Amino acid sequence: MTDLLIHPITKRSIDGIIKSPPHALLLVGPSGTGKVSLAVNIAEQILELESTKLDDYAYSLHIRPEDGKAISIDSVRQLERFLSLKVPRNNVYNRSIIIEDADTLTHEAQNALLKTLEEPPQSTIVILTASHLEGLLPTIISRVQAISVQKPIKNDLNVLYGEDFSQSEIDKAYAVSAGLPGLMHAVLSDEDHPLKNATDQARSILSMNTYQRLLKVDELAKDKALATDIIYILQQMAHISLQSATGGAARKWQKIQLASHNASEALRASGQPKLVLTNLMLQL
Repeated sequence: MTDLLIHPITKRSIDGIIKSPPHALLLVGPSGTGKVSLAVNIAEQILELESTKLDDYAYSLHIRPEDGKAISIDSVRQLERFLSLKVPRNNVYNRSIIIEDADTLTHEAQNALLKTLEEPPQSTIVILTASHLEGLLPTIISRVQAISVQKPIKNDLNVLYGEDFSQSEIDKAYAVSAGLPGLMHAVLSDEDHPLKNATDQARSILSMNTYQRLLKVDELAKDKALATDIIYILQQMAHISLQSATGGAARKWQKIQLASHNASEALRASGQPKLVLTNLMLQL
């Protein structure tokens, strides 16, 4: 693989994929673990393209959600039209499809995608990414080879950023970002990242008293996507912090981890985000 920062277990799985590609691959892992960059890198290697050249390659299609909306069946129809084109290139693999956040495909779109997965197009690699398997139909999952994308090891992150930042800065960014590489880079470099707002809000919520937290409920209940990201960040922060916390600090993070886990499950199953968020704020 090229110089992507990934967990060694994930790297071994990907190295095997490069040697013997399946017709369809699913990269599963938390938001911020670099699944899309990894998907692009895999496609470039399988297509035998130079690094960073996939965007310029005419026979590569990248489908993603727009403005936080689900991916509709229209995108799958676009995919079908794309597959109808002939590729004037005789490599074993000469075309790629990347579907980012495939767990946001509507059921109608997933059912339409099944035809492509059941009758794999020749010389084409299809790569899906997803944060949760729960959002995908079992029939989709059964027709792809799934790989878990794990977060990089902290020592590798220390090496990556050690020349530009102090160890205390790295440790703080690691704790705040929960070790998610893209988010950690954004925190250290003060750059934008899809999860940065959620991270800032999660930190702010933890510094509030119960009354202040409850005042946030109405605001967050109107933006379920942001609420979901905040809860996710709270879970990840608790997980990272529990690796070194002791005594009262450990008990505090255990409480946060349990409360955010319960809220995540309830929010996924419930149509009442205000009730879920109120319970979370009372439990933190």
